[in-house]
Amino acid sequence: MTFRQRLMLLTAVAIACTVALTSLAVSQIAKHELLSQVDASLASGASPYARFNSMVVASDGSRAGVDVPVTRRMLAVANGNSDAYFASTYAQGQHIREYVSPSAAGAIVVVDPLQPTDHALARIRFWALLIGGAGILIAAGLAAFVAAAALLPVRRLTAAAESVAATGDLSERVEHGADDELGRLATRFNEMLAALEESVGRQRRLVADASHELRTPLTAARANVDLVREGQLSHDETRHALDEASTELNALTTLLSDLVELARGEERKLRVEEVHLDDLVAAAVERAKSRTPDAMFVTSLSPTVVSADPVLLERAIGNLLDNAVKYSPSGAPIEVSVRTGEVVVADHGPGVAEEDLPRIFDRFYRAAGARSKPGAGLGLAIVREAAEAHGGTASVESGAGGARFRITLPATA
Repeated sequence: MTFRQRLMLLTAVAIACTVALTSLAVSQIAKHELLSQVDASLASGASPYARFNSMVVASDGSRAGVDVPVTRRMLAVANGNSDAYFASTYAQGQHIREYVSPSAAGAIVVVDPLQPTDHALARIRFWALLIGGAGILIAAGLAAFVAAAALLPVRRLTAAAESVAATGDLSERVEHGADDELGRLATRFNEMLAALEESVGRQRRLVADASHELRTPLTAARANVDLVREGQLSHDETRHALDEASTELNALTTLLSDLVELARGEERKLRVEEVHLDDLVAAAVERAKSRTPDAMFVTSLSPTVVSADPVLLERAIGNLLDNAVKYSPSGAPIEVSVRTGEVVVADHGPGVAEEDLPRIFDRFYRAAGARSKPGAGLGLAIVREAAEAHGGTASVESGAGGARFRITLPATA
């Protein structure tokens, strides 16, 4: 049984119970009202001279009048041991209503036939059943209509989920207009599909771009090794080929390390601790100086403490420094500053073109002016992911005087 059928059935059962209880209540109320009218008529004519059929019951049990069975309760009223009462009984095959009240002669029993009342009650019950049954059928039809209308968003959601499962098309979306629970569910479903589509797209682009970037150093290293293996090179040419192969393998190692770092993405588990950002940047600058002795760094480091993973943060800052060294003219200073959770690395190179600013932090993106430089376009992508992993941001400003890269982190002190 489908959920729609269960909903229809449960709704119809609930309505049927409601109608049945309502019909029973109406029948009981109608019976009470009709008997109250009969009782009022009996009470108003409770005397030997009334127009109603009556009987006098003496205290010894003798009677005079209509033939109605004498009961113990009647004798109790005749002997003054009980108050007046109304009762329904049968006499001579007829359903009657009797009113017994005390009198000087004993007890007066006034009776009235209940056939008209029973007939009226039977008609009331008949119409109650008829109308109730028709109401249940109409309610069942309305329940089917309401269930179909109410579950339309669910059917759309189910169809979309089944379509995605069958085709793998993550561009599927669910149409919705209401802002109720089902509408919000459809919105969250669409957001989940969009996030999944973006994630899968990033993975595919990463694989495609990585394949392209890995092919170049591998091809170059293999070509140089093949030349050496052929043994037709001079001693100097052999050394040059091996140096080139070593350079390509170093580039390949760096590229693989960056790819691993990016592939970890949101699954990366940060080892967060209190980090003195100024000390970490100072150490990164010293390492950059050791790698490139010709570079000139000018630092302005204010004491700042942040909650961060020191390894990941240090790598991001190292990437910014390497990027600045790559594009700074010889002898131009590279300015590095730290202040209230913010790291700024400014160079005096050509800067970033206006059209490249929106994509400068994308994976494997390399501006036209950077394609002649070494690298695969992953360093700045790691900078942005490291900043966002710590709840911060990475940004760039560019002008005639060079580029200014900025990492902003929430400062704890």
